[in-house]
Amino acid sequence: MQNVSSRAQMRKLLIAVVCLLAIAALGWWLWEKFSPPKPFGKVVTLAGTGAKIGAQQTISDPFGIAADGDDIYVTDGLGGSLYRVMLKGKVELITNQLDMPSHLAVAPDGNLIIANTGAHTIVKVDPKSGQVSVIAGTPNVSGDADGKGTEAKFNAPIGVAVDKQGLIYVADTYNDRIRAIEKDGTVKTIAGSTKGNLDGQGKNAQFDSPCSLAVWGDAELLVADTGNNTIRLVRADGTVQTQQFRQELSDSTGVTSINPQAILTYGASELYFLDANGNIFFVKIGQQKAKRGPTQILYDDLVLYAVAKVQGAGLTDGDLTEARFNRPTALTLVGKNTLVVADSGNGLVRAIVPSNANLGAKSDPAIATIKAEEIRKAVPPRWPFDPPDAKREIAGTLGEVRGEIAPEKDAWFHNGFDIPGAYGEQVRAQFSERVTLPLAVEGVGNLRERLRLPLIGYIHVRIGRDQNDQPLGIKEAIFQRDDKGKVIGVRVPRGTRINVGDVVGTLNAFNHVHLIAGPSAAEVNALAALELPGLVDTIAPIVEAVRVRNEQGDLKAEPGKPIQVSGKIQFIVRAYDQADGNAGYRRLGVYQVGYQVLGKDGIPLPDFKEPRFNIVFNRLPEDWQAVRLAYAEPSQSGYTGRTIFDYIATNWVRDGAAREDWLDSTRFANGEYILRAVVEDFFRNRTVKDLRMIVAN
Repeated sequence: MQNVSSRAQMRKLLIAVVCLLAIAALGWWLWEKFSPPKPFGKVVTLAGTGAKIGAQQTISDPFGIAADGDDIYVTDGLGGSLYRVMLKGKVELITNQLDMPSHLAVAPDGNLIIANTGAHTIVKVDPKSGQVSVIAGTPNVSGDADGKGTEAKFNAPIGVAVDKQGLIYVADTYNDRIRAIEKDGTVKTIAGSTKGNLDGQGKNAQFDSPCSLAVWGDAELLVADTGNNTIRLVRADGTVQTQQFRQELSDSTGVTSINPQAILTYGASELYFLDANGNIFFVKIGQQKAKRGPTQILYDDLVLYAVAKVQGAGLTDGDLTEARFNRPTALTLVGKNTLVVADSGNGLVRAIVPSNANLGAKSDPAIATIKAEEIRKAVPPRWPFDPPDAKREIAGTLGEVRGEIAPEKDAWFHNGFDIPGAYGEQVRAQFSERVTLPLAVEGVGNLRERLRLPLIGYIHVRIGRDQNDQPLGIKEAIFQRDDKGKVIGVRVPRGTRINVGDVVGTLNAFNHVHLIAGPSAAEVNALAALELPGLVDTIAPIVEAVRVRNEQGDLKAEPGKPIQVSGKIQFIVRAYDQADGNAGYRRLGVYQVGYQVLGKDGIPLPDFKEPRFNIVFNRLPEDWQAVRLAYAEPSQSGYTGRTIFDYIATNWVRDGAAREDWLDSTRFANGEYILRAVVEDFFRNRTVKDLRMIVAN
C-alpha cells in the first residue's frame, strides 16, 4: 500500500511540475508576444564576406532579406543566389539559379517569393529543396503587360509582398506600377501608369521607381516610392495616397529628407523603413484615430523615431550611436528584438539588437574595402576612350580639394581621377559589371551627371545618349523627356550588363570623365587601381612655400632668419604636381605629404629617421568634412579659376581616417633645427624644402 501511495504522490508531483512548466511557458509566450520590444542598443554582424569584386560563392552582395521564425533568408544579387542564415551565423546555400534577385517574401505555405530582377520574373523557391519555378513574367524579356503566368511582362521588378491569402504584390520598378499576381498566376495592374508623382486611383496614379512593398492591415499596401523620396499607401480599390511623415520625421529625428529603400510592417500599427543613407526609422500609428483625407491619411497619435541615424557611410559595429552602414537595402524582424539588415554596400548581414544581447560578432572594417591592387588585377589596362591604348592627359587626382577652404564656403574631396576629352566624345566602360543600384544614374541634365556601378563610377557623362540627347550605348536605358524632347531623367535598371569597352555615354560640357575606382564609401586612388597604357610621370612636385602656425595663427620670421616656435605647432606645405605630357597650366594634387625634424647639422633626429607621411591619398576619409583637416585656408580648386593646395602636414589624413594633430616643440631642447617638408607624387618623384626654426620654450 505504501508503494501505491508513493507512486500516486509522485504522479501528482509530476502533474504539478508539468502544469507549472506549462503555465511558465504560456506566460513566457504571452510576454514575448505582447510585451514591448527591448530598446535597440548596438549593431552586430551575423554573416557575409564583405565587399568583393563580381559574383562570389558566399554572401557578398546581399539585397533582399526576410525571416520565417529564426530562419533568415537573404538574396545575393551578383551571385544570383539565395541563402539561409541562422542567428548564430551559420550560412546555407539554397540555390544559385537566380538572376540578380532583389526583395523576397515568405508565402503562407512557407515558399519564398522572389523578385528575380535580372530575368524580369517573379519566382517561387522551395526553401527545403531549392527548386525554382517561375510564377509570372517572360524569362529574360522585359516589357509591360498584364496576363497569365509567362504571358505577363515586367521590367526588372525589385519589390514583392505576399498577404495572408497568398496574393502576391509586385513593385514593377521601371514600369512604375504596382501589380498583383493571383493564385492562378494572372497578373493585374492595380495602380500606376507613367513615371511621375501623383495620387489617384488605379492608372491615374503615378510612381517613380517603386522598390519595396509591405502588406498593411488586411488589404492595403505601403510602397517605398524610391524615386519620389516618399512612402505611398495603396488601398484595396487601387487608390494611392502619399503618407505625410515628413514634418513628424523632422521634428522627431532631425532628418529632413528620406530616400526609402525598404519597408517592414509589424502588427496592425507598426512599421520600420530604411533609406539609402543608412537611416532606419520606426513608426507606430494609432489607427483607431486615423482620418482619411482626399490625398493622405492623417494620424493624431503618430510616433516616429530613428532606430539608427546616419553617421556617414562605412562599417562600424558596436554602440548604435556610432554604428555605420553602407547602402542598406532591406530589413526584417526576428522576434521583437532582432532587426536584421541587408547591408549591401558592406557585403554583410547585420543586426540591430539590445545592448545586452549575446549575438553576432564585431566586424573588421577592412573587409568592406577592396584593395587597389585587387582592382588592378581584375580591370584590363585601358583608357576610357577609343582607342583604349592611346595616352591621355590627367586633369585631377584623388584627394584634391574642390571648392574653397574658407568661412561660409563649401569644400570637399575630389574622389576620383579626371581624364580630359572632347565635348560629345564617347566614354567607354573600363570593366564588365552589372548595375546593382535601383537608381544608378544621378544628376541627369547637370554637369555632374553620373553612373555608379559596383566597382567603377563615371561622372560628367550624358549617360546612355549622345550630345543631342539621342540614345547611344546602353540599350536598356529608360529616358524621360520634357515636352520639348529634352532628356530630364535616365534610369538604367538593376541587373543591366555593361561590358568592358561598351559606350556608357558622352562627355558633357566639363569635357572630361571623372572615374571613381572602388565601391561607394571605400574608394581608392585610381592611379593605383587602374592601369592606364603609356602613363608616365617623371616630373617631381613643386613646393611653393612652407609656413608654421600655432593655436593663435601663422608665425612670421624676419627675412633670412629662422622662425621662432614654442608649444604646439602645425606645418603647412603649399605644393602641386605635374605630369609628363600635360599642359603646363594643369596643377594636380600630390599623393603624399610628410615632414622630418633635423638638427642644425642636417642629421635627422632619432624619431624622424624617415619622413612622417601623415597625409596619403590612398583612400579618402568617410567624413567629407575631413577635407578641412587635410587643407588649410586659402586652398581652392575646381571652380574659382585658381588652384592652391595648402596641406596641413602634421594632421593625419590617410587610410580612410582623419584626425587633427600637432608637432609638440616642447619635446625638443631649445635651439636651432631644420623642419623639412617632403612631398611625393604617386610615382614617387620627391621634392623637399627646408625651413629653419628655433625652438624657444
